[in-house]
Amino acid sequence: MNAGAPGRVALDRLEPGLPAAWYRDPAHYVREMEAFWYRGWIAVAREEEIPDRGDWKRVAIGDQSLILCRDGGIKAFHNTCRHRGSVLCTTEQGRFERHRIVCPYHAWTYDLSGNLIATPRRMETPDFDMKAFPLHRVAVKTWGGFVFACIDGEPPFEPPAGLEAYGLGGLRIGKRIVADVKANWKLVCENFSECFHCPPVHPELVRIVTAYKEAGAWGLHEDLSSRPEYKPGATTLTLDGTSRCPPFRGLSDHERRTLYRAEMHLPNLFLNVQPDYINSHLM
Repeated sequence: MNAGAPGRVALDRLEPGLPAAWYRDPAHYVREMEAFWYRGWIAVAREEEIPDRGDWKRVAIGDQSLILCRDGGIKAFHNTCRHRGSVLCTTEQGRFERHRIVCPYHAWTYDLSGNLIATPRRMETPDFDMKAFPLHRVAVKTWGGFVFACIDGEPPFEPPAGLEAYGLGGLRIGKRIVADVKANWKLVCENFSECFHCPPVHPELVRIVTAYKEAGAWGLHEDLSSRPEYKPGATTLTLDGTSRCPPFRGLSDHERRTLYRAEMHLPNLFLNVQPDYINSHLM
């Protein structure tokens, strides 16, 4: 690398992109699901979506359907009865009556911890032990109000750092937008990781975050202190740069002046952090 302006360096070579087949080959997609999506921590919901005991929400990781349910803390199970493999929950969310998970096929019944507690209309056999047939558990972690699940094991969990002052755990969903992106998942990650597309695609963004007018990549030999990072007078990332609510309590002066910050928790949680609100994207 060649040294440029203080704090910046220039690349001295090109690096090839990923092979095209990695974006469209079904066999490679299966390998990626096994390596990244089924063995890592995947953000699947917000805690406030299942606020009370007995509340549940169905979520998916790849082709695996899971149930999140509240029983004091949050638990997760594969959405499959242990008897004949029937799907337990077919709608998006709800509340388990009498705090019982009842299979709609043969009415095998589980408590909120996934323990099998009743098998109606079963022919009695001396060798059947209900303790041996709980729902299959899935590891769960929570951070900042987000619920993460890991299908295969329980690897170390490393959430984004440096966001403590924003109080993510105390925030609530204000608006939800669902987009069906017809692209390989890696393209979504790549798009979030760069802003070369921002000037032509997001002119509203670069009007406020003026550093992105040149995709955040000003000339290496320019005096960066002479170029403003944000629109003068702007206090947050809105269409006109004005705030509708006060900034989060406890922010430092630097955090209050940081009108836009992007954080990624691979493979599927992306955060746009502003001093007074946060956009979270779950893929």
